[in-house]
Amino acid sequence: MKIAVVMDPISEIKYKKDSTLLLLNEAQKRNHQLFYIEPQDLFLKGDVPSAICSDISVKMNSQDWFALKNEREIALKDMDAILMRQDPPFDMEYVVNTYILEAAEKEGVHIINKPSTLRSFNEKISILEYLEFCTETLVSCNKNVITNFIEKNKKVVMKPLNLMGGQGVIKLDSKDKTLQENISNATNNHKEKVMIQAFIDKVYEGDRRILIINGTPSEFAVVRTPSDGEFRGNLAAGGIATTEILNDRDKVIAKSLSPDLIKRGVSIAGIDIVGGYLTEINITCPTCFRELQDQQGINLASNFFDYVESLKR
Repeated sequence: MKIAVVMDPISEIKYKKDSTLLLLNEAQKRNHQLFYIEPQDLFLKGDVPSAICSDISVKMNSQDWFALKNEREIALKDMDAILMRQDPPFDMEYVVNTYILEAAEKEGVHIINKPSTLRSFNEKISILEYLEFCTETLVSCNKNVITNFIEKNKKVVMKPLNLMGGQGVIKLDSKDKTLQENISNATNNHKEKVMIQAFIDKVYEGDRRILIINGTPSEFAVVRTPSDGEFRGNLAAGGIATTEILNDRDKVIAKSLSPDLIKRGVSIAGIDIVGGYLTEINITCPTCFRELQDQQGINLASNFFDYVESLKR
């Protein structure tokens, strides 16, 4: 198969943690023809979805993990599948890229994950479709609405709606002297909506990432425990990763979400659970493939490409 990956510069990845590299390596082992596209190199030429791409080969070598050659322009319709692995921020540039990929999808290319779902199924807001699994949650930029919510819940977490890796996530207390200043800063002077959730004390026990491949959850969760002095377990924020077999609550939540993810065209998802509460549904560029493989020998990249190969046109 001809498989393209849209990703941020591969030269800048964190070798030991990057899941996209693992996916590329698995595809290469299966002798697929691989194409590398950076997000800024997607474009529409009239009504033709196109890209500047390079052939890519990869190695699991911490000093030398990729090689690019033969940069050229292609029409995306020539691909069998395209993996959209661009990291947030989910800004207008990201949205436009989903339109370009959607145009390729209409020409018969399999896009993973589905472009329209990337636009409509916000990684934070989407959890509100599953309120039975959520802690108290608010999405607003209104000063009074947010203040009243914080006064009710005492301790909260506030997070941007379009970022990743714990970026911009802050913990607030109703007693903070700088509470209003922090609210104003986080909401861009009350003009940009954020998510506010009642603080979950069990976050210090770890944020559980469960990868779901084509509707099937991994048997193990990657538990990301905050480093000293932190409440964010995100690996990008210094969290420490271990693995644990799914508990009963994990299984209930994953089982409930999996059919919906399939219907929405989400073949790779990473759901986050803290203290038994669903906190995010990651579909832009879910990670933790590496941790599962390194610690448990679970090769979800293989499971994923079994699915991709079943799509062959």
